[in-house]
Amino acid sequence: MRKLLAQYVLPTVILALLIQPASAGLADGAQANLKAASAQFEALLKEDAARAAPPRLTDEKAKPVFGVLFDDAKILGSHPYTSAEVEPLLTVFGAYFGMTKSYLGFRNAQGTNNIADNEFEYQNELSKLAEEMVKTSGALAEALDNYVRTTPADQISEERKGGLARMRTGVSQVVSGVITLLQNPRYSAENKIVMAGAIVDTAPYLRQILRVEDRKAFAKSALDSLLNSPKEVEPLINEFSNTMNSEDCINLCALK
Repeated sequence: MRKLLAQYVLPTVILALLIQPASAGLADGAQANLKAASAQFEALLKEDAARAAPPRLTDEKAKPVFGVLFDDAKILGSHPYTSAEVEPLLTVFGAYFGMTKSYLGFRNAQGTNNIADNEFEYQNELSKLAEEMVKTSGALAEALDNYVRTTPADQISEERKGGLARMRTGVSQVVSGVITLLQNPRYSAENKIVMAGAIVDTAPYLRQILRVEDRKAFAKSALDSLLNSPKEVEPLINEFSNTMNSEDCINLCALK
């Protein structure tokens, strides 16, 4: 999850994917809303208060910013997504990823950085950002699968196949990162429920692009996370694992 998903897509692949208009997809004004909220977040990071801690969900000045960033009606929109939206979805993911780095990379008053401590201290903010990155990954999964499903096989070059495979790897890393957080005994039940809910909602779209062996590995690691999870998470993890254990494999999943 800590690697920028965008690095797994070749520029030529991005251009090739921009071929269809969206029927639902990203919210109206998503790019402008994201740009404005990201700029406000960066401004908060530069304020004196941020020297003690990065913006918190409970900060009065930060609440309006998070109100936009975590409102799908203002940015992410809703399914279905098409290949035309791959590039803007990468921009959305990049924004959430950059904010995640702000929390993980925060240095205390002594100038030191401890990622494990930051993951615990800022878990409320990181859990919400993880939720958005998972949902964005699900949108990307659907958009990429749309490209493979609607493009004749003989028109998908080896170069494009390589780019699609790298994108699939990026999505896998996002899911793996969130499951790792679910296994963290220091994370609260509330935050684990938020993240577990996100992977459940996204699972049908992830199933479209992830290879069967990868899906089964995620199903197992998610079930393993129950050892450190509250009982409220169990039905969510079971649902996610059941979806990931599917043997179906067509379109991008089957792409070699």
